[in-house]
Amino acid sequence: MIQYYDAVGATVLLKDIVGALEMQSDECRSYLNLNTGEVETISIDLLSQAEECDADEEPDLLDWQLPEWEIAKQIVGTDNFKELPTRFDVHECAIMQEFSQSVRSDRIRNELLDAIRGSGAFRSFKRTIERHRIEQAWFAFRGEALRQIAIEWCEEHDVAWR
Repeated sequence: MIQYYDAVGATVLLKDIVGALEMQSDECRSYLNLNTGEVETISIDLLSQAEECDADEEPDLLDWQLPEWEIAKQIVGTDNFKELPTRFDVHECAIMQEFSQSVRSDRIRNELLDAIRGSGAFRSFKRTIERHRIEQAWFAFRGEALRQIAIEWCEEHDVAWR
């Protein structure tokens, strides 16, 4: 299904936003370039350096960091980028709970719900879905949940998507 909105800027591929949501971490943030529709993932360290540096100041970086540095400077220096939802916005625990509740088998459903309680919930949940060989069902469910989050984000920010 292709969806369009009356938005300013480029059209983003929904799969690019979903891909960024799948790769969330504490060390990086993902942004949509509103002019190109490209999704950029940038390290928090480089973003912080870009915020602290003067426009003509360049930090001591390795060659492989230079393209990311240029994007970080654009992110902090222009209004051309919009931050995508962070891992705190995604609520992975809620997605795991919804998946667990969707499982038809009472026994497996209860094991999954028990697995996501307390410390080590992610590891316990992963072991439980592996033991019951329902990883593919989990990844499909999670992918669709992330797709819905991406759609809602696009609609909320008037971003055209396909």
